[in-house]
Amino acid sequence: EQQAYPHLRGKPVVIAAYKTDSGCILSPSIEAKKLGIKTGMRVFEARRIYSNVIVRDTDPGMVRDVNSKLMQIFQDYSPCVIPKSIDEAIIDFSPIFSKTTDLITIGKEIKNRIRKEIGEWISCNVGIATNRFLAKLASSLHKPDGLDLIDYKNLRHVYSLIRLTDLNGINTRFELRLNMNGINNPLDFFLAKENFLRKNVFQSITGYYWYLRLRGWEID
Repeated sequence: EQQAYPHLRGKPVVIAAYKTDSGCILSPSIEAKKLGIKTGMRVFEARRIYSNVIVRDTDPGMVRDVNSKLMQIFQDYSPCVIPKSIDEAIIDFSPIFSKTTDLITIGKEIKNRIRKEIGEWISCNVGIATNRFLAKLASSLHKPDGLDLIDYKNLRHVYSLIRLTDLNGINTRFELRLNMNGINNPLDFFLAKENFLRKNVFQSITGYYWYLRLRGWEID
């Protein structure tokens, strides 16, 4: 929206299902997020936080057009692109990966192409890892325009900096279950034995899946 309408750039803007007070906010701009306005709030709640917030209707045609352009860029790099939402995708490099593949350089190139081919106001978070779980985590480390790689060299360090609920798939209910078993942060989670996760914490094969997921194995 800010790319299409330059007068909105740098201002707190939200896209809402409806512009009425009860309308649900689908997407807040970076400026709105900094004020504390979040996805899922109602328009009246956003206006309580900042009375001059700009509320816009959805524009499905424009969003689909941008999504199509994003997918075209991604598909230039791998035959395996998995859309996760209207603005998120996994690019699986395993079919074409070799020792000469430089994913950091490719990530930077994709970010530059998005700005050149779609619009200079479009930012993009890139996360690189051996599985989609860690790639998503990496993409969240330096929003709104980050590029991060998580591998065996920095995995423990990254886990030491974040909270359990920063891990995709861990909500407050799962966090409580982990806490009750002495797991209070992601590093504790990573260091927990597979048998303990499977038999004590999750009491199912889910514990085994988490053991692998946290170590970068692709099991999703």
